Amino acid sequence: MNLKLHRFSKFLYLVPLFLGFSSYAQNNVVIVDSLTKQLQRLPKNNVSESVYLQTSKGIYETEEDVWFKGYVLDAQHFYPSARSKTLFVQLIEDKTDQVVWEKKYEIENGFVDGHLFLKNELPEGIYTLSAYSAHSADGNAKEFYAAKKLEIQKTIKRKTTVAPIQKDSIVLFTTYPEGGKLVSGIESTLAFKAVNSKGLPVEVLGTLFENNVPLIPFKSSHAGMGGFDFTPDVNKKYHIQLNEPASDKMYDIATIEPSGKAIHLLGNTKEAVFFKIAQSDGLKEETIYLRLQMRGIVYGMATDLLKKELVIKIPLTDIPQGISEVTLFDQNAVPLAERLVYVNQDQKLAITTELDRSAYTVKEKVKLKIKVTDQNGQSIVAHLGLSVYDELYQNKQDSKNIKSHYLLSTQLKGNIYDPAYYFNEQNKDRKEALNLLMLTQGWRNYVWNEDNLKLQGNSFPIVFDEMEGKVRLKNPNDTVMKKIRNYSKGLMEAIRKTREIRKKGIFVISGDESNGKNFIMTDTTGRFTVGPKELKKGEGGNTYFQLITRKPVNDTPEPKYLINVMDVSFEEINKQRKDKTIFYPISKIVKPNEKVAAPSMDRITINKLKEVVITSKKKFRDKIIGKLDSLARLKDYVCRFNILNCSNHIGEFDNRKPREGQIYEGAGGIPYHYGDRTEAELLARINVAKLEGYYGKKVFYETVYDEVTITDTAPDYRNTLFWKPDIITNNQGEATIDFFCSDINSLFIGNIEGVSGNGLLGSDNFEFKVGKKVN
Repeated sequence: MNLKLHRFSKFLYLVPLFLGFSSYAQNNVVIVDSLTKQLQRLPKNNVSESVYLQTSKGIYETEEDVWFKGYVLDAQHFYPSARSKTLFVQLIEDKTDQVVWEKKYEIENGFVDGHLFLKNELPEGIYTLSAYSAHSADGNAKEFYAAKKLEIQKTIKRKTTVAPIQKDSIVLFTTYPEGGKLVSGIESTLAFKAVNSKGLPVEVLGTLFENNVPLIPFKSSHAGMGGFDFTPDVNKKYHIQLNEPASDKMYDIATIEPSGKAIHLLGNTKEAVFFKIAQSDGLKEETIYLRLQMRGIVYGMATDLLKKELVIKIPLTDIPQGISEVTLFDQNAVPLAERLVYVNQDQKLAITTELDRSAYTVKEKVKLKIKVTDQNGQSIVAHLGLSVYDELYQNKQDSKNIKSHYLLSTQLKGNIYDPAYYFNEQNKDRKEALNLLMLTQGWRNYVWNEDNLKLQGNSFPIVFDEMEGKVRLKNPNDTVMKKIRNYSKGLMEAIRKTREIRKKGIFVISGDESNGKNFIMTDTTGRFTVGPKELKKGEGGNTYFQLITRKPVNDTPEPKYLINVMDVSFEEINKQRKDKTIFYPISKIVKPNEKVAAPSMDRITINKLKEVVITSKKKFRDKIIGKLDSLARLKDYVCRFNILNCSNHIGEFDNRKPREGQIYEGAGGIPYHYGDRTEAELLARINVAKLEGYYGKKVFYETVYDEVTITDTAPDYRNTLFWKPDIITNNQGEATIDFFCSDINSLFIGNIEGVSGNGLLGSDNFEFKVGKKVN
């Protein structure tokens, strides 16, 4: 077979392109330019951030803190994003779809250090922790990925049995032609996938028949997927029968085109990928174009004259790790065939960990050295999150990590079975399995496919970093305005303009007043903006907005105003999420010979104290509300005509304070009683608006044992020994961590994940034993 080898050569055009310059390519620069630009302008309408949540463990007990780290990364390049400033986080009970927690957290240079408390009254079950930023949550999207599944229990249970694998008949066996179609007379790969009614993979053994004669035996090689090469003939009939599991059903294969062009992957190495482009006999020679794009960025474009067959080599030097889409176009830029290829799997953040020992005694100090390099062994600065916890709290069926999330789950529509398998270097067949996933998932499920981007259209955010406040007249026709009308008509109009259009000043105050006051102004319509700066001021509590009023001038009183700040972020989230499908990895099937972790026999039983609720006479959350309560009490008055809070005598010298139990005019004959005012009543009375700030930060408790504290007889029941979401390696790519073991005698797991400034992703894990004696 004589194949023409067409090589890409480097060429700079908007983005780094590899453009093969033959005489044909030079004559078709316009088409090359069009195919590049038409794709690269589409992602501008798409969301620009992607969120991932790393938690301190996978299984929690009530009355524990869930520690989490939020990664807010650029959706195309995976480097930390500085666009969004606020992360909106919810915890949802899966069984009831009820939100049990929702708070706002500050995003600092693309990262969030967060926690939430699990109340004792929470039912046991599976919960979803989800997160939204202003540039990650798209109202038009039907899919949602920024989620982490957590299992919550009252008390950790002993698990000594393995749930049996349920037998299920195959409900779907599907074939996937490479490139999207089979062409008569052209060899290509026919991939297949078998799943049961629950979407779980089924391993199969079967045969391809040609005119009812066995032609090719085959079997699945990973997760119900497999494939084989063959040359179809449009004049013959084909079907597939499965021997295992045994079935009499005959499955048709994809339709065979009588003629056309096809694309076939010949090889995928560290240096390059090779494609064979072929067309049917009898078709005239034609200029073709081959485009390689990843996450909406065109990295390569080749063009040449196709006579019968040719081979194109695409160097991978300047292409990041991930799913790439290769599309074959005809001379009129019409797409003929497309294929997904996973490239540069070795291009990653390599994280290695080294413990000073493999086993420790209870309460002993652990020293951990971390080293981070790129795929070439060069030291690199990275932002890492590390958790060390009792293996009993590990959810072994959850195969989601930072690499599988960003490189697979968020790139393909649909739920992927056990995606972490493809990034575990212990799985020697992972590259072949990943190629089958690309074939059976189909390019139409690629999020960055051109057709998908067009269908999505202009996106609109669900939440915003900034909210709008509004100052308005309480009632333009109130008593104050009546007084204004007593002036001459011209003066009244001037005063009206002064009162209604003039910009207003507002004090911004934190809940405990420790941060002082900020000052903001409204526009001429009374509108003002509340952003991250104001939410930061109220961190751990509330931010208050106090309208600044002035004293009357020339007996012209100030009209009454109302100030309001509305945060409807979570209302919008709750409305939108009902229309979205959460794509989450399908749990790995636990095989009968795999034992689930059980508590150590000598594990100490923890008796939890009953919850103690402290109540007070005044249920005010912070000092500001208490102060407002005092001010409200002072603002009650009785005028000289014995009228309670008379609007005609505001601020007059002979007003007096009301007395408890006395009856005054205007009170409906009811004896005066100050009573307990709600927060809403106090805020309305004093004309102050309130907005909940960022949820407060909390430092993870680290026990330190020295010569004195090591003899402490109080038991240490910590099942999470260490949590640190903000480890930053030095210029040598190194970091050293120290922590202490607890009294729990068990196997402990360490999980570490992170990202570099240029978007390399990595993860690693380690384990060690803790016991009363070290063997």
